[in-house]
Amino acid sequence: MSLAQVWGAVPSGVGGVMVRVEVDVAQGLPTVGVVGLAQASVAESRWRARSAIVNSGFTWPNSRITIGLSPADLPKTGTSLDLPIAVGILVASGQLDAGDPENSFLGELGLDGVIKPVAGALAVGISAQRHGTTRILASAENARELREIDGLVVVAVRNLRHLAQVLSGDDVGVQIQAEEASAVLNELGDFDEVRGHEQSRFALEVAAAGGHHLAMIGEPGVGKTMLAQRFVSILPDLTHQQALDVTSMHSLAGRIVPGQGLMRRPPLIAPHHSISTGAMVGSVRAGVLQPGALSLANHGVLFLDEAPEFARPCLEGMRQPLELGTLSLMRVGQVVVAPAQFQLLLAANPCPCGKAIGTGSSCTCDSASKRRYMQKLSGPLMDRIDIRLLLSKPTKAHMRMREVESSEVIAHRVRLARERSAQRWGHESWVLNAQAPGSALRTRYAPSGKAMDLLTKAENAGLNPRGSDRVLRMSWTLADLDGVDELQTEHIALALALRGESFD
Repeated sequence: MSLAQVWGAVPSGVGGVMVRVEVDVAQGLPTVGVVGLAQASVAESRWRARSAIVNSGFTWPNSRITIGLSPADLPKTGTSLDLPIAVGILVASGQLDAGDPENSFLGELGLDGVIKPVAGALAVGISAQRHGTTRILASAENARELREIDGLVVVAVRNLRHLAQVLSGDDVGVQIQAEEASAVLNELGDFDEVRGHEQSRFALEVAAAGGHHLAMIGEPGVGKTMLAQRFVSILPDLTHQQALDVTSMHSLAGRIVPGQGLMRRPPLIAPHHSISTGAMVGSVRAGVLQPGALSLANHGVLFLDEAPEFARPCLEGMRQPLELGTLSLMRVGQVVVAPAQFQLLLAANPCPCGKAIGTGSSCTCDSASKRRYMQKLSGPLMDRIDIRLLLSKPTKAHMRMREVESSEVIAHRVRLARERSAQRWGHESWVLNAQAPGSALRTRYAPSGKAMDLLTKAENAGLNPRGSDRVLRMSWTLADLDGVDELQTEHIALALALRGESFD
């Protein structure tokens, strides 16, 4: 009898979990059993491993083989355990030396022994690194993703025969260098293509500088979608940690090609209004997060075009993420906390026909239809929106304008404003102005003099505490864009105007 132990990993929750693969080769009838709450895709690994081992020139043990997956009480799904199971069988049967006991193996096996990439490798690799793993052997495609993780040695292997050569020291493995992705600034268009909309362009700049949520209401074709698509072009690149988080989430959802490298730009997620609640919020299957639009937009932008057409549960499901930056998905016996720190952009028509702008003389909707249409955007949801814009059609003079600021120029101002706010919040637990808690805004960073008097007047006139906090956050963003260290009266007044509040 011979026993072998090797390390693998499987997706779990929003990341992964290390799995000890124990293989026992003993005398008895030639059978293969897998224990340890293996889902169908994992249980089938034994047959893929058998064909891969034989077709790679090794010998399949004619013995009773028991494969144990620990922790045994954790459901395991996916194909990432194919490779460690095959390695464990070869080690237990004396055909292979596993080498360093801290080695981890990750990959799906083809029947010919080729090692294929698996989805969610980056999420699994981050968890492996936190577990203490220092070396992972994986396919070349997954190796390109895993090489971005600090402190992790990654060896790319092509097939089982190549893996045996690497473990024996006859081959060092394929050397994969991390590729620097060039930032795509204007992938969805540039602001120099936008004519008119000076107020909207400024509001989008404020939103980008402070991380504020924004809603646009205007008639069809006025430019709401055009502005929203170009919003990402004025946002700064993701930090390395943010890029890891974003790429990990998209990898877990199977939305990226394995090996394409990190996503360096903030994602823009724009679901269709027919999206289901599960697809919007996400779900949990076999203990693994199936990211929804809210989590895929993490560290990026969620754009809801024709927002009143979305199902009410989809819209109301955003309340918790808009406040906390996370959402809790509870299922029987498990709770998964998914990241959802995004900027929300809403676009809506003023009524079903879209013509209730200005005097509304051309609108064909009755008052009840208008009321039902706009009531789909509930008060509590809209209260969480910092900036509210009413868009009008650009004039002919605006359409003939030739010189308009490009996204690069606006992005430079946004970057400077964020650097200024980062210096102010340097010792705090938040980064963006939109994340600053109300308690700090009213104590350590409270406005003084006439600025506070104006805010107090607005509160006395009906501005609720949440709205007051959001006005303070926007005011700091406006101060950062102006390059000043104190809130002025005009900052408070402009923030109130951007929020759609008017107080004399």
